[in-house]
Amino acid sequence: MERFLAPMTNWRDELNRITVEFWCGVGMLEELPNIADAANIDLGEAHPDIWQFYTCTSDGQAKDLTSKVAFHLNRFVPESWEALPYAQDALKRALDNFAAHKMSVHALCRLVQDLDSTFNINLSDLPQPASLSELNEWWMGTLWDCCDWCGENRTHEDHPSLLAEARRVATMLSEIAFKRSRL
Repeated sequence: MERFLAPMTNWRDELNRITVEFWCGVGMLEELPNIADAANIDLGEAHPDIWQFYTCTSDGQAKDLTSKVAFHLNRFVPESWEALPYAQDALKRALDNFAAHKMSVHALCRLVQDLDSTFNINLSDLPQPASLSELNEWWMGTLWDCCDWCGENRTHEDHPSLLAEARRVATMLSEIAFKRSRL
């Protein structure tokens, strides 16, 4: 069966985006071949490891693979201010998955912890981009507080405040993405 190659405006941006999505646990394996196709068409042979995009079968493998290729081709790492817009979009996808009961409380809270550690702690000594400074509130809302004491066995029903905050932050992130698209 022949694969449809969707037009890709900028495969480098798409590589960075999907790298962050896999880092956040919301990447989609079926996107990898299109990125590999676009990169190879553009550069001839983009990177020796990009061929593994065609045969990648696990999210863990994709996380490692996309991180390696994005760093080598774009000098991009998901734990950087450059990754912020992608992280916001990935969090929005995770929140939507959580609200639809496709993501566990534990998985969402682990992601919230990782994002908070990266953008609120690890990068705090580096200048923030203007887009983050202009926000009226922290782009993750109070998800961190809602995740307090969330163990592996907690369910959505155990945390109605987390579900409500997830929906509120998802709406806020949609507004941020809309504003970003208008720049």
